Amino acid sequence: MGCVNSIRIMDADAATNEVDKQLEELALADQRHVKVLLLGAGESGKSTVVKQVKMIYKGGVSKKEKDDYARAIRRNVIESMQTLIDTLGTLGLALKGDDQEGLKAAKENIALLTPEDTLTPEIAEDVSKLWADEGMQELWSRRSEFWALDATPYYLQEARRLADPELEVTDEDMIMTRTRTTGIIVTEFSDNPYTYSLVDVGGQRSERRKWMHCFDDVKAIVFLVGLSGYHQVLFEDNSVNRMQESLELFTEVAGNPIFEKTPIFVFLNKKDLFEEMIVTKSLKKCFPEYDGPDGEAMPALRFIEQKYKQAMLSKVPGKDVTVHIIAARVRMDMKIAFGEVKDEIRRSFDSKSAGRKKSFSKLGSPRAAIERLQKIGSPLNSR
Repeated sequence: MGCVNSIRIMDADAATNEVDKQLEELALADQRHVKVLLLGAGESGKSTVVKQVKMIYKGGVSKKEKDDYARAIRRNVIESMQTLIDTLGTLGLALKGDDQEGLKAAKENIALLTPEDTLTPEIAEDVSKLWADEGMQELWSRRSEFWALDATPYYLQEARRLADPELEVTDEDMIMTRTRTTGIIVTEFSDNPYTYSLVDVGGQRSERRKWMHCFDDVKAIVFLVGLSGYHQVLFEDNSVNRMQESLELFTEVAGNPIFEKTPIFVFLNKKDLFEEMIVTKSLKKCFPEYDGPDGEAMPALRFIEQKYKQAMLSKVPGKDVTVHIIAARVRMDMKIAFGEVKDEIRRSFDSKSAGRKKSFSKLGSPRAAIERLQKIGSPLNSR
């Protein structure tokens, strides 16, 4: 009789261990699939981050993708110049070159282009002629007064090359290409032992209602801030400062109860543009309370960093936010910043994994295991 009981206890112990092993494997598989939510206001650089992550972790770009980038960046050239042409008269400015007839013809040619038109060498010549004009450069110096893509100078300076029918797009071209995100875009990639889903949703106001559909099971949030936005207005509303909009949006995200225990990273992006702009455009334009030295980037950056940290603390006292100051177009910046996001996720996983092993070790004696298995209808009951 004692021998039979001993066998039953040993069988129950083995069954319990097998169940525990399966539970742990399921938990590991779940934890190793990491969902990272990419948030931020429009023009903050989320799409650039996604492109960099693809290039870093997924390898090369297909020919079809390169062809798509070529079409998109050619449209960027045309639309950027059309924006400047439309704004020229609005601000009471005019082209100043000696060849007024040629400039007028170039302006009219570009203004008449439709979304179906593409960049040809002839159009590129018109673009280059207009961009070189002193009046157009004066307009760009006042860019804080109107909406325009940050990469406008890149598009217009590279117009002739981008119009080449034999164009081979470079990594830089692909990074600088702007396509407005609508809907939800999920980028999957692996970095052993983890698989990642990087979820990017549109940043414009009209797209934010879709964000709630992405909030389940998020392991980390990366919130993008366009630093150049401190002296720029929204695409949707040219009376609203981009950075003020971003800070309000971040405060909403930080205060969402769903994310109370979720690690949040802030990427202060476009530091290269910020360092150029801050020389002549004071941070007081966005934050009148700023009392640091005008024209110096580092004190201004630290002030902005503290604004986001304070916003977090105002919603979740005691919770810190990790801030990285980057230029997402620079590959090394992205490797370092996103690498730290992965490291934090790994540390969190290791901590939870240790907790699970501890809980599995509290299964008790074999006899107690039998009792628990009996409660859930173990096949040992039939013995």
